[in-house]
Amino acid sequence: MTELPRIDLTSATPGSEAERRVAFQIDRACKEVGFFTLSGHGITPSTFEDAYATSRAFFGLPFEVKNRCRLQSGFTMAADDYTPYGYSGMLEENAFAYTGKKGLPSDYVEKFSVGRRIDDDGAALPFSQDLTGRQLRAALKAYFRECEALTARLTELFSIALDLPRDFFAKKTSASNDSLRSLLYPQRSSELVNDQGMGEHTDGTLLTMLAQTGPGIQVKDRSGTWITPRLAAREHLIVNIGDLMARWSNDEYVSTPHRVVLSGDERQSVAFFKLANDDALIECFPKFCKDTPAKYEPVVYKAFSLQKMNALFGVGEAGRS
Repeated sequence: MTELPRIDLTSATPGSEAERRVAFQIDRACKEVGFFTLSGHGITPSTFEDAYATSRAFFGLPFEVKNRCRLQSGFTMAADDYTPYGYSGMLEENAFAYTGKKGLPSDYVEKFSVGRRIDDDGAALPFSQDLTGRQLRAALKAYFRECEALTARLTELFSIALDLPRDFFAKKTSASNDSLRSLLYPQRSSELVNDQGMGEHTDGTLLTMLAQTGPGIQVKDRSGTWITPRLAAREHLIVNIGDLMARWSNDEYVSTPHRVVLSGDERQSVAFFKLANDDALIECFPKFCKDTPAKYEPVVYKAFSLQKMNALFGVGEAGRS
């Protein structure tokens, strides 16, 4: 395989036969590789471009300004709560750690993160208090809202192929702490130790949607070969399912390892992570447990997520690291 499956939502009108065809195209892609590219999704090109432009303006600010918009590593609100808001700098995070691998290199990437509170204009969030900060906040709010609507549509399509009620995922994600991260990867150079934009990992999500200004993400297919997806248009998306869907489907849906490698050009991306409600029970769908025992014990999403985030931020069982 050299390219990801391509899905076009243009004809998938709710209730139509075309909708069922698209649902089963997605089903096949999730079983074969866990990734697909998406067009006809309804997000306007200007929404992407505003997110890129305002993010690039922010990342271009002096470090001392960005540092005042700091993403707090680890627990920030309560002993079991991570908040995805603010800036994190180069080499401050390690995707390997997210999957439980220790002692491996950290990632060459800057990030600015937001979550559901971006929708509340009155919420105190760590944006710079200038025009750059105001424009970034408005652009990421618009992008977040579009992604929420699109993932609601995609999970509805999942439910068709999975023989689930159409609103199954809507109920499981009605209060999910979804997050959006705007990322800037530097140009590869001899000054860097390696070309690791982000280490190999799988996502602990229901699904992830990625927009990018150029190639960089690589996907490991079932043969172990790394492929570099290329999008037919800049506003198309790369979509992958995460560990939650793998657990729900008894690994029939593949949560596929992926990474980011640096190239000869600076690269931006924006990733949206669709999660589950804290109290959602993640257990094998009946469809996948009729003939094969469940591979995973049922788990409440909050506990599953906390384990992943503890690993990412290096926080031990006793509290802060």
